[in-house]
Amino acid sequence: EGLSSGARGGVRNLGKPVSLAKRYYDEGADEIAFLNITSFRQGVIDDLPMLQVLEESSKSIFVPLTVGGGIRSYTDSEHGVTYSALEVASRYFRAGADKVSIGSDSVHAAENYIQSGGTKTGTTSIETI
Repeated sequence: EGLSSGARGGVRNLGKPVSLAKRYYDEGADEIAFLNITSFRQGVIDDLPMLQVLEESSKSIFVPLTVGGGIRSYTDSEHGVTYSALEVASRYFRAGADKVSIGSDSVHAAENYIQSGGTKTGTTSIETI
């Protein structure tokens, strides 16, 4: 129960994110961040659990909701459709996120920018969102 297996091992569900976020809000939190640590396993456009968490949280939490994890361009291998980082971020915004957090993709973008001598590609998540 609460365990889903994957190539890198199981992930345990250790709580109810919506009710816990509501508790933090009630106790005075000025921002709530949700990190999707399993987004590397599947496409984030149809990441129903995280989308539902955002949709439900935004009904009763009135501080900025930030979501991170998987906000990057990717190709859905099952359907052969490519989604831009902007499309991924937009899906989270429509579900109730106020902000997105970009982690490893921002590091790659900065490294590529430095290596190219300051030439922008227009393709990184930082440039497209």
